[in-house]
Amino acid sequence: MICRICGEIFYIKRGLLDLFKSKEEYICNKCYKKYPLHLRYEVCQLDKYNCVILPMFDKKYNIDYNAFIKEYSKIFIANLYREGFTLFFFNHIDLSIDDTLEALDAISKLVNSNLIILCLSLIK
Repeated sequence: MICRICGEIFYIKRGLLDLFKSKEEYICNKCYKKYPLHLRYEVCQLDKYNCVILPMFDKKYNIDYNAFIKEYSKIFIANLYREGFTLFFFNHIDLSIDDTLEALDAISKLVNSNLIILCLSLIK
């Protein structure tokens, strides 16, 4: 397979039990170690509701983030049906700007629920 980040060819180790199963991987082990996932759980208090932010990376990288589609989908499905929450996906969120918290507060009032935001990176 070809890594979507560095473009190098890599192979998946298989055993006898999974020899004939199709297994899609998009990232080689070298890139997976170079760009590790650091899933954090941060809560922001809004006027009436809470906002839970789940950033996936420590900082903003200049890579193809679609290579991490398997990880996105697992986190997305785990948080999709949480009762009392509405799930959003953003690329990057900058909390140093005051307008960001005001926009999140307006969104929470619009949907009348708490927010879960899955984002690639959180900029402070």
